Amino acid sequence: MNSTLTGAVAIYLAQVRAELSDLPPGELEDVLEDVSGHLTEVAAEFEHEPTTAGLQERLGTPREYADELRTAAGYPPRTQPVADRDAARKALRWGLIAATVGPFFVAIGIFAWSHEETLFFGVLGFGVLFAAAYLGVRALRGHDPRIVLETPRGAQGAEAVRGLVDQIPPNVRRELVTIGQPVWWVARGATGGGGFFALFGAGAVTVVGALAGAAVSIWIGRKTQEDARWLWYVVPLNVVATVAVPAFLAAAYMGASFGFLNGYDDYSGRSASYQDGLVLNGTPVTNIYPFDAQGKQVPVRLYDQDGSPISLRKQDCATYFDNADATSNSFPLPVMIDDGAGMEPRTCKDSDKASFSPPPAPATTTTPSASTTPSVSTKPTTTPSTSVTLTVQPTR
Repeated sequence: MNSTLTGAVAIYLAQVRAELSDLPPGELEDVLEDVSGHLTEVAAEFEHEPTTAGLQERLGTPREYADELRTAAGYPPRTQPVADRDAARKALRWGLIAATVGPFFVAIGIFAWSHEETLFFGVLGFGVLFAAAYLGVRALRGHDPRIVLETPRGAQGAEAVRGLVDQIPPNVRRELVTIGQPVWWVARGATGGGGFFALFGAGAVTVVGALAGAAVSIWIGRKTQEDARWLWYVVPLNVVATVAVPAFLAAAYMGASFGFLNGYDDYSGRSASYQDGLVLNGTPVTNIYPFDAQGKQVPVRLYDQDGSPISLRKQDCATYFDNADATSNSFPLPVMIDDGAGMEPRTCKDSDKASFSPPPAPATTTTPSASTTPSVSTKPTTTPSTSVTLTVQPTR
């Protein structure tokens, strides 16, 4: 079978193969060699690269063409057993689940707010993806994977894909096959391998993971060309990569530490306001509540060592409703509170009172200050020694 055929000719040949899949393997390959040569000759007669409609107008549908081959070679008509049709429907159904439900949960994980959510939805998505793909391959029951094209839904999908392929200029199609396909293999593998290690915080081996992922992806791509059952796994993974690769590039462009799985909070809208704010032990500080030694809340203004104000984003009602991005270094900052009315329309209220009670101030010991002046009193005794009494008066 000629593997150099591309575009509508390659699709037509694949459909003819599916129609003749019940023939013995050795005879099937001999027949397909003759069909490949015939299709090459027919394609050369077109002024431009033939379309699916043009081939069918010239040769008939793939089934009609295959039936003519059966008649000419003396093979009996194809009768697809009920079990084959049932296997095709089940295999296609599980394949659709693997290509939609699995990538859906993975996409939620990619754009999740927290590392924990990313991990949860990522594991769930890949679990559904691989489980459904495995069940789809099992549903084939050893039949040729192309039997799914004989189901009504499979035929409609194949026709839709052929229509999209026919819209691509022939020269672009050739470039996509010869150059674009290997580039895509590398891109999806590098993103998957690098993103996996970045997800678990192993930044030191991220590059190694990306290289290993690219190598595995290329190997899988080659295996898919040899065994079409791999498509049940590869097509869903391609859907995931179609979401992940642009997200990775967007994250890198927007300055994330690495990738979209580990550094998304660095550039997401929720935490963008903390880029120039305060951080304590990795947690953003949104407000400060000062207390004096007696536990009384007091207002203060904060400045750094250079005299620059330490400001945080305001969170009061005025800022919220004006959609402003104002800041202040007067603490505590007023924040919106729930008035508890439970009725509509609700009124917005501000409060700068702390919602907690501060712990007792630590005990302090009085130490002599540098300006303490000792008072010395000397009293002679009958002995040669001198008694000195020091009285310390701390400066207030």
